[in-house]
Amino acid sequence: MALISLEEIPIQGKEKPVATPTKADGAVDGHNKMPIACVILPTYNEIDNVTRVIPAVFQQAAKISDSHDLHVLVVDDDSPDGTCGAVKELQREYKNLHVIGGMKRGLGDAYKRGIKHALKYLSPDVIIQMDADGQHDPEKLPQFIALSNSGFSLVIGSRLAPGGETPDFSLWRKFLSHLGNWLIRSLGGVRKIHDCTSGFRCIRADVVKECNLTRLSTRGYSFQSSLLCEMMRHNATFIEVPILFKPRMHGASKLAFRDQLEFLLNIVKIRFGGRGKR
Repeated sequence: MALISLEEIPIQGKEKPVATPTKADGAVDGHNKMPIACVILPTYNEIDNVTRVIPAVFQQAAKISDSHDLHVLVVDDDSPDGTCGAVKELQREYKNLHVIGGMKRGLGDAYKRGIKHALKYLSPDVIIQMDADGQHDPEKLPQFIALSNSGFSLVIGSRLAPGGETPDFSLWRKFLSHLGNWLIRSLGGVRKIHDCTSGFRCIRADVVKECNLTRLSTRGYSFQSSLLCEMMRHNATFIEVPILFKPRMHGASKLAFRDQLEFLLNIVKIRFGGRGKR
């Protein structure tokens, strides 16, 4: 799918609950007729970031209010720094803010829990994957949702498509990023996608429901490439939106050697284990 000009798309104005929303487990009122856009934010020791990122996300609510009701679901891996408590405080201000907790098992496991919870209790029309560390710009959300409304079931915030930037990446990290994406494109059958490992995506919920998340055994960052290939097997229509990948606001990257090893092993699994629609 070729890149298109964003100017052409009108922007329309073990799991455990750890908070006590107005509805059981954060369930949305069944009488709410407005389609829901749910941003899923996995967190671990992000107390200094969530107090800035969450308000910035909700600032975009008015820009999509003609088409969607914006919700945020924080999936916290029992952060010892008090991240969950900070989110609870923010819930007093934002009625559409939800939080669940669980043991720390990696980014992929957190996303599986978050997606399962969102589909069960919030019934979203679109699910948005986004980092909680400030590297993804919330101001892109109205564009992503407008593109979703225009027929794209998968919108990718792309660091590697023409116009995308990674100014904070070292030469070594840029090399690893390009190499990893080349391997996924070559072996995963997604040759037209530039950024196969992006963590900033807007996905239509009906596509996610077709995917078998339980077969995606990855726990770490390689979940992103596994989910992408699974969605493309189910004929997702995609578009890449170039983004500026910002430096982290606070804290350090949680990408460990174990994640890199899992990524390499997962490429083999994608190549020889994946079967389905293409």
